This record gives sequence, C-alpha cells and structure tokens, in this order.
Amino acid sequence: MRAKFNFFSGNPSLDLINTEEMRRGKRVDLLSNIDDLIHWFQTLVHMGAFSQEQFADLGGQPDEGVLNALKTLRAIIRELFEKAANNGIPPLELIEKLELFTKNAPFAYKYKEDRLIPVPTGSFQSSLLSLIALDALDICTSGKLPELHRCENPQCIWLYLDSTGKRKWCSMKLCGNRMKASRFKLKSEEQPES
Repeated sequence: MRAKFNFFSGNPSLDLINTEEMRRGKRVDLLSNIDDLIHWFQTLVHMGAFSQEQFADLGGQPDEGVLNALKTLRAIIRELFEKAANNGIPPLELIEKLELFTKNAPFAYKYKEDRLIPVPTGSFQSSLLSLIALDALDICTSGKLPELHRCENPQCIWLYLDSTGKRKWCSMKLCGNRMKASRFKLKSEEQPES
C-alpha cells in the first residue's frame, strides 16, 4: 500500500518532517520504503517544490542509502524546527549540520521563468539532501521562523508556517475538523438532558 502524503507547506523541508505522523498514539513513518520515497519525491516535483532541471543531469535513483540519509536529515530538521517553534531561536549546532548537507552538493544556477533556480552539482542523494537543507536554512534566515507553529491538536506532530497568526491546526481538513468534532462531542456530553 502506497503512503498517502499531505503537502500543505510549499516547503520541501516542512513536507519532509511531516512524513511522520501520529496514528492511534503511535508515530508512523510514511517514508518506510523506496517506493514511498520515489512517490514523495515525484509529488514534490509535480507540485513545483523541485523542478526537473534541478535533477536532469544527475544519474542514479533513490535507494536505501538515500532513504536512510533523508531520515537523518528529517530528524535534524524536526529538532531544529521544534526548538525554533518553542522559543524562536534556531540552535546553531543544528544550523551547522544543515550547512554540511549543502556542502556535499554545491549549487550552480539556471534561469527559468524569470527566476534563478539552484541546481545541485552532486549525486542524486547529495542533491536532494542539499536542496532540502537549503530550504530549511531559508526558513531560518528569511524571517519565517516566527511563522513556524505546532499543530494545536495534541495528537499531531506536524509543523506549519502561518503568516497571519490566526491558524491553529496543520490542516482544517485533518486536525481542525477532528478538534472541532471533539469539542462538540465533549460539550454535548456536559449538557444535562432536559
């Protein structure tokens, strides 16, 4: 069975950490095999988070090494973003770990549709990890950290960006509806019958 991914952020680094979710009180990894990784990557390309040009000249395909390295990167980004969401300060040691990922695949740039896109010059694995690390570093340096929030559903581990300050949940469709239904049920149970 193929994992079902939800992409809400438009940022590959956030979409990566949100490939873990809670189900019935247990953490579930949606990137459990190579097929899941390929599906996740292809969906990001289809949605425009990555472009074909960024990977066109690279040989290789995702393999177990890419999957394991991606999970390592995910853990670093999750720790960084959770700490930043708690107190707004990204720990320097985690920033430095992300910088190491970008060193493994330095960037050239291509002009496309009136913008420059970074094109990593390393292997598929190094390029994918480098682009995701660059995205996480961009969130840390572009003034977006104050917009980083945890979902208010206590059973959810997802993080999201919100520039309005009004949003409470990772997704109204997922956690928002669940929380509203839960509150309604609790309220109904508290009201005495007439």
